[in-house]
Amino acid sequence: MRKIQQRISVRERSIQRESDWGQHSANLQEDFQILKLEIPGSRGATPSTLMRVKKSLIGRFYINYLKPIPLIRRWVIWLWRTMYPVYARNIAIYLGSKAGKRWRPLVRHKNYVCNIGVVPITVFDGANVDTPVPKVFPSSAQRNLLSPHDHYLFPPVYVFHLKGARVYGGTNIAFVGDTAICHDLYDFKLDYTSEELHGRHVIDSRKFRLRLLSPETALYKLPVAATFLDACASNYAHWLTEVLPRIAAFCTVKNLDQVPLVVNEGLHPNIIESLALIVGAGRKIITLPVGTALDADKLYVTSVAGYVPFERRNKKAANHSNGLFCSQSLCLVRDKVSSWVVNLPQENWPRKIYLRRTSGGRKIVNEGEFEGVLRAKGFVIIDPEKIEFLRQVAIFRSAETIVGPSGAALANLIFCSSNAKIYILIGMHEGTSYWYWQNIACASGKKVNYILGKIKSHSDGIHSDFSINIGDFIQALGEDA
Repeated sequence: MRKIQQRISVRERSIQRESDWGQHSANLQEDFQILKLEIPGSRGATPSTLMRVKKSLIGRFYINYLKPIPLIRRWVIWLWRTMYPVYARNIAIYLGSKAGKRWRPLVRHKNYVCNIGVVPITVFDGANVDTPVPKVFPSSAQRNLLSPHDHYLFPPVYVFHLKGARVYGGTNIAFVGDTAICHDLYDFKLDYTSEELHGRHVIDSRKFRLRLLSPETALYKLPVAATFLDACASNYAHWLTEVLPRIAAFCTVKNLDQVPLVVNEGLHPNIIESLALIVGAGRKIITLPVGTALDADKLYVTSVAGYVPFERRNKKAANHSNGLFCSQSLCLVRDKVSSWVVNLPQENWPRKIYLRRTSGGRKIVNEGEFEGVLRAKGFVIIDPEKIEFLRQVAIFRSAETIVGPSGAALANLIFCSSNAKIYILIGMHEGTSYWYWQNIACASGKKVNYILGKIKSHSDGIHSDFSINIGDFIQALGEDA
């Protein structure tokens, strides 16, 4: 283990170009037992219907020319969500696909465990997380943060096993016979899933049932495995706060250290590195392509350790979840990763950092002016997407003041000092889940401040670019000085 620590420490200093990521990923697979499934007679999973559509001539034309137009983009998304499930269902019935014909009842983990009489292994007891109202700038924008709660109770985290279960790459729902087994925090009447968007299944939220749309393209069998597949695992924030905490919790269970872990194939090297550091060198990790089915005679499942809905199903409904997170699991991830960071070569990590957002929406329109003010105040501008995992953690651990627009990189706040001053920049929009970052921060012993900006266009919804009032930012820094 010490030799692996030393090699990772050296590699962390060597990754400076995007081309280095492939070699870094290969090195991690060499140091840790990260394996791809070798499925006889198969070249891997067939691309999903959505991926085939995107690669078609029409799909490429849409992506290159029409997607940037908000009205057309919203119409295409609505059309896909509305029409594809109808099309897939009818095709399945026409072709006589049994998987496509039948609905499967959805059963939550706690109910399934109770029904079959399995005694779960409790890793963490349920615990309260206090969520005081964060400070908002300008003060007149405080009305945007209507508190959904002053605390929340996170349920116990536990491990149980299923007999004769099937899982699919890209979803955390497991299947035993005709039953679909999901985690305890799903509220399908309010929550829309990534699997539905990508045409892998349809959920009937009124009758709490699921219909598979994509049949397995290849099947692999294992005598025993632990599943940590997830539709949102490729997103850094979802991974750090939802998937990795479950893995860390499972790895604390005695006598299960030889059980291989199954995760999505194709995860970013930073995600793979975080996984390897939590798991250690003695555990086998198996990667499963999205949409590919895997059967296990004995499948270990870890209950939910953090969850925020992928998207709102009914945007007009009240009481949407802003995310709930297990404090003990987040702290476990922080402590295990920190034990590796202390072995990195000593550097003068910046004390004040600004997280530049270079991909996706929610960019700052007046970022040039804003960054000029930041530099004048001694901030170091960093691009987290281009920094390897351990260095990101080291930077956040050392930072005393952190400023950045809402984005996945802010999930690193779980590694911050409890005294760090964190300022999150968000555009003012009625659909924004403002308490998402506050709930993560509170679960990990931090607090955040929000600086709300004026969005550029309501047509892009919560992902609209926005501008920040420099005076609001200076006021925020001044009050915390």
